[in-house]
Amino acid sequence: MLPPAVVLRKAGVFLNGLFISFMKLSKLLAFVREYLIAISSFLLIFLLTLFIYSETKKKALERNEKLFELKALQATQALELRMRDYTQILVGAKALFVASDTVTREDWAQYYSTLKLEENYPGIQGVGYSHFINSDELPAHIKRLRKEGFEDYAIRPDTPRANYTSIIYLEPLDKRNRRAIGYDMFSDSVRRSAMQMARDTRKPAMSGKVRLVQETGVDEQAGFLIYLPIYEDNAEPEAIKERQRLIKGFVYSPFRAKDLMMAIWGSNYNDLDIEVYDGTSLGKNDLLYSTDSVLHYHDAKKRELDMLNTLSISNQTWRLYFSAKPSFARSADTELPYFILLGGTIISLLMFFIIWSLINTRRSNSLKQTITDNATAALFMMDAEGYCTFMNPAAEEMTGYTLEEIKRKPLHNMIHHTRPDGRPYPIEECPLDRALPTNNNMRSHEDVFIRKNGEFFSVTVAAHPIIENGLPTATIIEVRDITEEKRAQQAIIESEARFRTMADNAPVIISILDIWKQSVYVNRQWLDFSGQSFEDSINFGWQQIIHPQDLPGFDEQYNNALASESDFSVEVRMRRHDGQYRWMVVTCTPRVGADGEFLGHISSAIDITDIKEADRKVKQNAELLQKLFLEVPALVGLVRASDQQYLLANPLYRKLFGHRLLVGKTLREAHPELEYQGIFEEIKKVFETGSPFVGKEVPLMVDSHNNGNQTQGYFNIVIQPLMDAKGKPEAVLIFAVEVTELVKARTKLVSTNEELSLKNMELLRTNNDLDNFVYTASHDLKSPIANMEGLSNLLRDILEGKLESEDKQLLDMLADAIDKLKRTIADLAEITKVQKGLHAKAEPLVFEQVLQDVMLDIDSLARESNANVQVDFQVKNLLYARKNLRSIIYNLVSNALKYRKPDLRPEVHISTYQEGEYVVLRVQDNGLGIKKGQEQKLFNMFKRLHNHVEGTGIGLYIVKRIIENNGGRIELESELGQGTTFRVYFKQTPVEEAVNPQQV
Repeated sequence: MLPPAVVLRKAGVFLNGLFISFMKLSKLLAFVREYLIAISSFLLIFLLTLFIYSETKKKALERNEKLFELKALQATQALELRMRDYTQILVGAKALFVASDTVTREDWAQYYSTLKLEENYPGIQGVGYSHFINSDELPAHIKRLRKEGFEDYAIRPDTPRANYTSIIYLEPLDKRNRRAIGYDMFSDSVRRSAMQMARDTRKPAMSGKVRLVQETGVDEQAGFLIYLPIYEDNAEPEAIKERQRLIKGFVYSPFRAKDLMMAIWGSNYNDLDIEVYDGTSLGKNDLLYSTDSVLHYHDAKKRELDMLNTLSISNQTWRLYFSAKPSFARSADTELPYFILLGGTIISLLMFFIIWSLINTRRSNSLKQTITDNATAALFMMDAEGYCTFMNPAAEEMTGYTLEEIKRKPLHNMIHHTRPDGRPYPIEECPLDRALPTNNNMRSHEDVFIRKNGEFFSVTVAAHPIIENGLPTATIIEVRDITEEKRAQQAIIESEARFRTMADNAPVIISILDIWKQSVYVNRQWLDFSGQSFEDSINFGWQQIIHPQDLPGFDEQYNNALASESDFSVEVRMRRHDGQYRWMVVTCTPRVGADGEFLGHISSAIDITDIKEADRKVKQNAELLQKLFLEVPALVGLVRASDQQYLLANPLYRKLFGHRLLVGKTLREAHPELEYQGIFEEIKKVFETGSPFVGKEVPLMVDSHNNGNQTQGYFNIVIQPLMDAKGKPEAVLIFAVEVTELVKARTKLVSTNEELSLKNMELLRTNNDLDNFVYTASHDLKSPIANMEGLSNLLRDILEGKLESEDKQLLDMLADAIDKLKRTIADLAEITKVQKGLHAKAEPLVFEQVLQDVMLDIDSLARESNANVQVDFQVKNLLYARKNLRSIIYNLVSNALKYRKPDLRPEVHISTYQEGEYVVLRVQDNGLGIKKGQEQKLFNMFKRLHNHVEGTGIGLYIVKRIIENNGGRIELESELGQGTTFRVYFKQTPVEEAVNPQQV
């Protein structure tokens, strides 16, 4: 609930304003009644003039808008077509390389001169070729170029790197272009990005904004380049990696933006200001070209006609901002409405003044009588003897006497005979009666008169003697009743006291200023806020707390308000008592006196710092949303429910439909090709039901180049209704992502998978046949080898005692060869068994039990070496195929004992532990070890790094194959002379339940 003082203050302000408004309205109505015919004539002609002016101006503006949009579109299309022509020039240059085995500098110069680009396509800086060079080719390349006449040729910059790109051809080879020969464009990040895009897509690619190496420091301009790749052997590789491997060079064209734009547009668009920005952000640093030194896109005050277009050229986006110069609208059509308005206004005023003059002339004869009869002041005429000879109706009403009654006695004796305290008032002392004899003008004399009923009332009197022939003959007396004014003065004094009380308790900062901008009063809130004293605050003390940067603007608005005696409101920063500047909204309202004279302003200030901060955050979020809308990598459009017209469409959305105009058009007007494809019906359902539509991989035929040719695309579409306060859709948001490439890739992937499946089946059959062959061969060879072994032994027995030492050595070598052959055939059979046993059934196993079983097989080897075998099974159980786990442990432990140091007792540490999703088996020894870099050779088939121990080199190959085919891996750490550590990673969780020892 508001305090009583605040309520009274607001009520007083409201009543005062209502009274002033009522008085102004009364005066206006009186004027209208007196001059109704003149005003009616003026309004009739003036309103007719306004109507004709409005219609004429509307037509002129519509024409200008359409003409502006047409010229902006023509300029955009001219730029787009010219850039396409330049791209085709590069395609022709590439064709020169394709058609020739080698392109010499003379060939390149002849090709350029044939094009006559300066005559046909002015604005291009040149056409060049940049060659791709590997570091090992660099010396020969530099030597060849220097032989061609470029004695100082070198690649710039000269920082060592694996690959270089050097400009070797550039026509016309004038002084400016010669500066570019040898420059490595791949060394610059902006150029490199465009060159990589061209290389990887096989299509022309445009760079961002750069400074061309051709610039000399005089008349510098922003630049950009267009690249087209050329591959080795004129190939057209499909895969990106192949394109990167086969890149030979780039044909390219550099452009100076100002020269290009002036050549394209010339003087055809002198009435437009055009700004071209690189990319979509439209920052000042992104400016490529501007016809004016002032950037009108960033100007706070926008021009009446402007347009922002988007242009996509060779994978690069440009934003074109058009604004109409003042001269664009200067034409006979645009000036005609103002001539009509001026002429009609003059005619209306002339008609008004003619009729007004006639009315005044008619009233002039009775003006004096009307003034007298209707004067609010009482008028008396008194003769030389002091008797009243005339009184107007106001005087009769004021005194209560008629003229016949009042002229019976001297006027003093009728209305001025007694003082307010009851004492008689002698006529000799009456200043009114003495005015005539003394010929004394009397003005603003305050006195007290008496009415017929004996009532006293306060008056102010003016007396003026009338002199005829040098003799005083009469006195004109004007009397005003000021009883109410006296009461009003007292009320004003009381009101001022109440105002000060309310002002000091008001929740705003208040200051009263005079017409010279001096403060005459400030309330308590002002003193509390500023920390100033009352003496420091009055006069011009308010200037000390306004921020110096805001004071000139505030002063300008204040001066304008003083000149027009009007109110104004402004936002400024004011210094608080703690030195902090706070944002305040200052409102100054005119202050008028009792007779309506302008006295100055009443100023009130409210702290809006928190509101400003909140508004800043709202604007920041709005800018972020706008940026998100423009740059979101999806198609976004907004359609109104009432007429299905586009309200918004982001750049990608417009690009999909060939950059055609969408905003302001209905769905069917904008996309006639989508009729009968079902999408319009889905949008209609969303409008009718309010339920969103979600479509996955929706096929649509789209005219993406706006040329009548439709291509099929696939889109993931969400149509989301936006509800109003009543829960009805007022618009729909169309959000779509094109997945055409994904659908095509998936279709191709399905086909590829089918082919792979067929090849896999064929490989499985081949592998199975191979395994069968190996198994059969190893099985069938056992019998011949056994026969060979028997024959060898028989031969040894028959020739016993008859053999010489060399013959015995030959038989021993034959026996060794037969033995190795038997072991090799056994290993081949073992490999076949491993292959057939890859899918053997897994079962719970105990590491310790499997190890004990292995140790029984190698017991003689362990005793012979006196090995110390230590175990630490943190993970005791494993789910695995029995013979596979046994083979792994057998090979690792037996190798640790075989490849021991002759002079050192072998130490073998066997342990298991859990590491992530793997169970790890570690086998560590202190044996011979192997050299660095030979770790992987150890797992090759028939590969042995130590030949002093018998073996075929097949064991670790089998171990590795078993482990990897079961989803695991094996790692090796070894140092020559220090030992070896094997780690086997089994991909499974350990088995915790007990395993029956009888199963091992």
